[in-house]
Formats: sequence, C-alpha cells, structure tokens
Amino acid sequence: MSRRRRVSDSSIIGRRRIADHNCQKGTIFPSFLFPLFRSLSNTTTSPTSPPPPPAVAVIPKQRCNLVPNHLQSALISFNRMLQMRPLPPISQFNKALGLITKMGHYAISLSLILNKLQQFQGIQVDLYTFNIAINCYCRLNQVHFGFSLLGSLFKRGFTPDGTTFNTLINGLILEDKTPEAVELFKKLITTRDIEPDVIMYGTIVNGLCRTGNTVRAVSLLRMMEEGSGKPDTVVYNTIIDSLCKDRMVDDAVKLFTEMNEKGIFPDVVTYTSLIHGLCNFGRWEEATEMLREMLDSGIALNVHTFNVLVDACNQGRDDEQGRGGT
Repeated sequence: MSRRRRVSDSSIIGRRRIADHNCQKGTIFPSFLFPLFRSLSNTTTSPTSPPPPPAVAVIPKQRCNLVPNHLQSALISFNRMLQMRPLPPISQFNKALGLITKMGHYAISLSLILNKLQQFQGIQVDLYTFNIAINCYCRLNQVHFGFSLLGSLFKRGFTPDGTTFNTLINGLILEDKTPEAVELFKKLITTRDIEPDVIMYGTIVNGLCRTGNTVRAVSLLRMMEEGSGKPDTVVYNTIIDSLCKDRMVDDAVKLFTEMNEKGIFPDVVTYTSLIHGLCNFGRWEEATEMLREMLDSGIALNVHTFNVLVDACNQGRDDEQGRGGT
C-alpha cells in the first residue's frame, strides 16, 4: 500500500498517532490533555508507537452445522455486509461491532475496524466507531492507544462526547491510573467541554473507592447533588460498600438513611454491604433489622447476601463460644 495514497476515514484509525504541539493548523486538540499524554508516555510502551496489530478475525464464509454461536453469527453478518453493493451505512457495521464488543471480544472488534473497514474507501467511520475502538483498547489495558485515537478523532473534525471521555476515564482506572482519571475529570468540569453525567461520576467514584479515597468519593457525591447529574443507586452503593470496608459503618448507615430520604431506592447490593459491615462489628440486632427491612421491601437475597449471613452465623457462634469459655 503506497504511503502517498489518500487516507480514508476508516484507515485514519489505523494510524494511532497522538496529536502534539506541532499539530497542523486547524487541529482543535484541547491543551489540557497534553500533561496527561506526557504522564502516559512513561508507560512501558510509548503511545506514539503503534501497538501490536490485533489478530485478524477469521470470518466464516458460510454457516456451518455447529452449535449456534453468537460471535460466529455476528462475524457472518459483518462479512455479508462487506460484500453488499452498495455498502450499508456505517451504523449497520457499528451495530455488529457493538455486539461483538459487548461479548468481550475486544481484539476481534479492533481487528475488524483496523483490518477490514479500512480496506473499503466507501465506508466513512463516525464517532460511534471511534468510541468502540477506544473502548476496545481500554478494555485491553492499552489506554494510551485509546488516547491516540482521541487525537485522530480531533484531527478528523469529530467532537468527542461523554461516552468518549467516560470510556477513557474508565480505561485509566482499569490500569490503576486513578489520579490521571481524576485529573481528566476535573479538567472536563473546569473547561465545561463535557457535562459529566451520572455514568461518568459513577466511574470516578468507583475509581476513588477502589484506591481507598472514600472521603473524596463522598465529596464528589455532594458535588453531584448540586449539579445536573444526580447520583443513583449504583453511586450510593459504591460509596456505602467502600465506607463499610473502611470500617466507617456509622457513616454508611447515615448515607443509607439519606439515600432513602431522597427517594433513591436501595437494592440487594445496598443491604448486603450494610449487613456485612454491621456483622463485622458484631452489631447483630442492627444487621437483623436491616435484613428484615430488606425482605419486607420485597428484595430477595442473592448468593452474596446468603454467604454474608452464613459467615455472620459462624462468627456469632464463635463469639458465643468465646464468651462461654469453651
């Protein structure tokens, strides 16, 4: 393939280059992202060098008499669309790519984008295609290449949306780069380029709680309450569970009460975290009351709740034996 050949919108994804200070005139790349790129460049693999190409997906030519396979069906559908003339709109390819990605076959999705779509000049990728590719890189723990695609996205004149940045933030957290994720989140709020939604807030809250920064997660919760992205049950659950694990059960119970007062309904995850936390402190009566309230609300126990109750019974029995001197 000649280097002088005009690069299509599809093949631009395959470039995987990061925009820098020497970008051509007209590039609208936010300056606040440069420090983040520099921090990511300290990784083992430089984000300016191309990643190992994903294995080319083997696409069956026809359906075989095997047990039905969702991945195989999606690949067959993708292959058939490539044979159509005129070619289907990119939304149809995105639908197939989305299904494959949801099944967890991230390398295959990347292979189809980089090694299949780019072969056809008639296919114009869109923001959704970029978002799928960025998500795949993030899920493969290659967030630096996700940021490379962000640079290409800006160069092609696309405007990233909340999904784009939420995917990158989640990718940073998956690679234990929570400080960088928080920094990116703060910059997005400061510049008002993106209005964070409950999903983005929830992603940051999860990252903070995973790294033991529960107090900061609570502060972020208060910020959410004052803004447009109101916290939901998932956000409350994340913080309540983290508070319990940090042995701050009283704070977790207070947040649970506040949650109810605001009309945000707890679920089995909420109750299980609180029951577990109360049992760890030997507060059996409160744990029993919490269990009763859960059942009265029509919330069924799951496997985790059952395991927590079994452990609590064993712990209570051991405590009784200890007090009895046996």
